[in-house]
Amino acid sequence: MYLDVVEERMLSGKEGAGRKKAMEILCAIGDGVGAERMVKITYAHLMPPDVMFFPYGRQGQWAHDMTWELLQEVDRFKVPATIEPMFVDLNIASQMEFSDSTIEEMRQIMGAATAHYEKLGVIPNYSALPFYVYPTRFGQHISIAESNAILWANTIYGSRCERDDGITSLASAITGCAPEAGVHLAENRFAEVVVRLKDDLDITEFTDGDYDALSFAASRKTREKTPVFTGLPTSMGYTQLKHLIAPIAVESGLAIMHIVGVTPEAPTLDAALGGKKPVDEVLIDRQDIEAAYEITSTATDEHIDYIMMGCPHLTMVELKELAEVLQGKKIKEGLKFIAVTTHSLLKVAEDMGYAQAIREAGVMLTADMCIAFSGTQATGVIATNSIKAAFFYSGFSSKAKRSVWFGSTKDCARAALTGKWERRK
Repeated sequence: MYLDVVEERMLSGKEGAGRKKAMEILCAIGDGVGAERMVKITYAHLMPPDVMFFPYGRQGQWAHDMTWELLQEVDRFKVPATIEPMFVDLNIASQMEFSDSTIEEMRQIMGAATAHYEKLGVIPNYSALPFYVYPTRFGQHISIAESNAILWANTIYGSRCERDDGITSLASAITGCAPEAGVHLAENRFAEVVVRLKDDLDITEFTDGDYDALSFAASRKTREKTPVFTGLPTSMGYTQLKHLIAPIAVESGLAIMHIVGVTPEAPTLDAALGGKKPVDEVLIDRQDIEAAYEITSTATDEHIDYIMMGCPHLTMVELKELAEVLQGKKIKEGLKFIAVTTHSLLKVAEDMGYAQAIREAGVMLTADMCIAFSGTQATGVIATNSIKAAFFYSGFSSKAKRSVWFGSTKDCARAALTGKWERRK
């Protein structure tokens, strides 16, 4: 693989041991995927395992040692970088069944890691919605380690990013480059399968849960082929787009999808397909939507132990809906309701009065943590408005130690008041 002078210098170790190790990783990846050269990236979104995945125990120490080997003699990232949520808000960790000793261990490992990344220049957004803080632009090469944000960058902005993992994105932030492969190349960005909605669906009446279900149903039918959605409103907001993108992001290995009239590379269906005929066309009907709810809801007991929301982080629309349902009321005694957003959106929610209404109802409203990964510590029946979270909690299996009810934001809020899930009719 061709390397320029700067890249050769890093690989030779002349810019320190960390950059040398990072270049070795990127070159090995490049060789494996047949990349001919590197591309210069302008931004990275990090998912360090010692912050988000393994902040305690043997895996925590392993993650610390592995990532800090990459950071040797690195005093600054080469490009602007944002960062994924922390594993858990330590202030509520005991409410999620973490022991005192585990909390203290997380405080040491995760705390040291976040402090060091911030010292290296990371923007401390701690969110799975980094585009709120650092929106990228059409044609920019970037590196992101977060499935939802990868699809968002490619699909909504037309930026170019592969399905990078935590180590790859960290190596790219350290070196400022990434292997030119996959959807970094224009010829790999075209859609392959057309997704249409059947006449029995009225998209104007969709809840946020319905967008999740649509995404899940489409992903099950298109598999690993790049879909292009047609017939969706071009006026979809951040909340609707988040719920449309997130399930496909976790269900598939795709880095890009297309929405006609929304994706920069899909002003028309023909443009999305690159002028070629699709390999398949699929229809999503009401039965597919209902099946998505049934598959992702593994619970049978209507009693709820937890409600966990914020995977990806709650938007202002979702916070407003929660506040409207919970205003002046109290959640069922004994129920634990954890809602997570970003610290910037939380501040706005506080200014708007939404946060006060939610907290006074008895909800633990917090920011900057990953409710999906940390939520796997809990046991019992969990309700959520996220199919992505439902996958992490139960794997869509009735045999998991946690069972899940999936529904809309308002479904979850109403269930919080009674402590029981209202089945779909």
